[in-house]
Amino acid sequence: MPQGHPSKHKLGERQKRTIIGADLPETEIFRGDLLIQSLSASPRSIGSMYYYDDTGSALFERLCQEDSYYLFRAEEEILAQYTKSIADVTGPVSLVELGAGTAQKTTLLINAYMEKHGSTSYAAIDINRSILEKAAENLLSMTPDLNFTGIIGVYQTGLEHAANVTGQKLLVCLGASAGNMYDDELHRLLHSVSSLFSLGDYFLVGIDLDKRSDILEAAYNNQSAILTNLCVLQHLNWRFDGNFNVFQFRHVAFHNKSLCRMEAHLEAMQAQSVNLKRLDFSFFLEKGEMIRTEIMRKVNLLTFNDIFIKHGLNPVHHWTDSKRRYAVCLFQIVNAP
Repeated sequence: MPQGHPSKHKLGERQKRTIIGADLPETEIFRGDLLIQSLSASPRSIGSMYYYDDTGSALFERLCQEDSYYLFRAEEEILAQYTKSIADVTGPVSLVELGAGTAQKTTLLINAYMEKHGSTSYAAIDINRSILEKAAENLLSMTPDLNFTGIIGVYQTGLEHAANVTGQKLLVCLGASAGNMYDDELHRLLHSVSSLFSLGDYFLVGIDLDKRSDILEAAYNNQSAILTNLCVLQHLNWRFDGNFNVFQFRHVAFHNKSLCRMEAHLEAMQAQSVNLKRLDFSFFLEKGEMIRTEIMRKVNLLTFNDIFIKHGLNPVHHWTDSKRRYAVCLFQIVNAP
């Protein structure tokens, strides 16, 4: 069967480890036409996927160790304490994870399901084959009874594959990834989930809670956050043969209270022309003009739940860390779109 097409077999009824889906060309992930569109808009912006080249990924790992960046530790605390409770609520399910990476924190969830319900199937969706292979190696070395399926793809194509997973499913989206989505992106994701998955399936989402500006701004203005943000320009330079001068920009991150989110920007410290040769695209930045690189939702749970309810996903339960900074929320599909 050609790669890239959903399997006719039920996932989870195969060998212990398999990876499906065609490798995505980088031109499909890092689309120059969309970059031109976002850099030509007002305000200008750059998609957050440009954080994650090798350097940016290493810097993000360093960011997660910063004392002021509480999100990683808060989510890990919740999973360490409540995964068995989550497994009790859902009963036996097949696990499906969006943007799985190496599945480091998901190991806690997998272990809880295997302890509570025995042999478990886990489908990991990611754009990177090597990361999925590493995740499989790590997980199967610790939990050899796990049925592992790696699905290469973006969220939409990955969900189409994952719809073939046998039995009731628990879709997992950790790391506050949902918080990085603009409203239209989040609505598209939830529409896909409720359209492709079945009534009774669950969706587990990690999300940061709204809080005092000083706590939020400290998390996104430490040294690692600054370097991670500036690294976006380096990524554009090597990928599109650009001439961004990193030393002519400064990192700006602030709490946008009216929109309940943090925003990261890069501010031009002087007027300058920018050229991305491989895209045949140039533009001019005024001194003080900012390019938005990321948003990070900081939610009120009632408002956040309403978004899911509109797509037929009802809130079942949520768990918070000891300082109530972060939440892991469980939803269930109760209505077809």
